[in-house]
Amino acid sequence: MNIGNAIKDLRQQKGFKQTDFAVECGLSQSYLSSIEKGRKEPTLSILKQIANALAIPMPVLVFFSLDKEDIAQSKQEAFRMLEPSIKGLISDVFIS
Repeated sequence: MNIGNAIKDLRQQKGFKQTDFAVECGLSQSYLSSIEKGRKEPTLSILKQIANALAIPMPVLVFFSLDKEDIAQSKQEAFRMLEPSIKGLISDVFIS
């Protein structure tokens, strides 16, 4: 799971600059930067603030942070095949 990369990717897709987005979330730019770089792990409360600022449900944020290592080995092939379709559908509904 890489929540920092997910936040950065979704923030950029929504057209937010890091500084402006940090203000929107009620965070300092340096703290947001640390989250995006994986140096800090956000609390559940901060994840909610970030999801709200992105105008997406928090489970969507968590889903976008999944990577291969989060999936049981016996299900990785199915995840690999389904991931692009599921992310595409979720993006169409919540990101675009």
